[in-house]
This record gives sequence, C-alpha cells and structure tokens, in this order.
Amino acid sequence: MISFSFSVDGVPEFERAFNRIEERFNDFRSIWPEVAQEFYRAEIEQFQSEGTAGGSGRFAALSPAYRKYKEVKFPSKTILRRTDSLFDSLTGADAPGSIFRPLVTELMIGTSIPYALAHQRGTNRGMPSRKPISMSQEQKRRIQKAIQIGLVQFMRRQGLTILENAA
Repeated sequence: MISFSFSVDGVPEFERAFNRIEERFNDFRSIWPEVAQEFYRAEIEQFQSEGTAGGSGRFAALSPAYRKYKEVKFPSKTILRRTDSLFDSLTGADAPGSIFRPLVTELMIGTSIPYALAHQRGTNRGMPSRKPISMSQEQKRRIQKAIQIGLVQFMRRQGLTILENAA
C-alpha cells in the first residue's frame, strides 16, 4: 500500500492510501507535475472567488480604513491581491517566491512570501485569517485523482498489470 498525505502549515488536510499498487513504485517525481497543476488550479479558484471556492469560506472583509486606502492606492484589486505577489507565487512554479520541490517521495509546494503565514493564520494584532491555501472537498478529490492517474500511468509504462479500481 502507498499512502499520500497533504498538509497546509502543518495541519493535515487529507491522507489517501492506494491499495494493490506495486511496491516497486518508490519514485513519485513523474506524477508531481500533474499534482502541482491541480494545486495551482485550486489556488486560482481560491483567489478568484475570494475564498468561497476553498474549505474555509469567504475571506473576511477588509477593515473600513484599509478598504478606503486600498481603493485609492490599488483600485480594482481584490482581497489578497494588492500586488499579486502572493497570488503569483501560489499559482505557478516560475513566479518569485514560489516553492516547487519535487522530491523522490515528497512534493513541497507553496510560497516563501513572508506575509503568507499571517494571512493563513491571522495575527494577534487583529488581522483575521484569510486562508490563501484552503481546499474544498472537490479540490482535494481532484488532487487525489491526479495522484491516482499518475500511479496508473506509471504502472502502464512499466508494463505492469493494473486492476481496475485499484485505488
């Protein structure tokens, strides 16, 4: 059995075990690009919907003072998209601040933008949590499906027998 887990800021989001998969499969780098694409797709949805596409719900409203400031200095920019640095880093591997490390048995994907954690967690100075990374059940299912498809494709390339509904 092969097990995959997904966590955000150390908090487990899901764990999925795949039964009846050959034990020879111990290098997952070939499946990480498809998994990353599903992650980026979910992040685009999260930002475009201002949180409603993810599991944590709509982003908290801006304070009245900051909303007025932002309307003047950054007109038409939505919540969490003032400069688009955070958005860019979480929606593509080539953006500044983007983390994409496809390791043999682990994929690290996310952002190194310093203020990302403040948005994910909120602050003790009164800024509410507006989780840039928050997966809905459907988004989690799509990531799991990308893993499953990658495993099946790997097995087929190796000429291994695939049992339908093996995952």
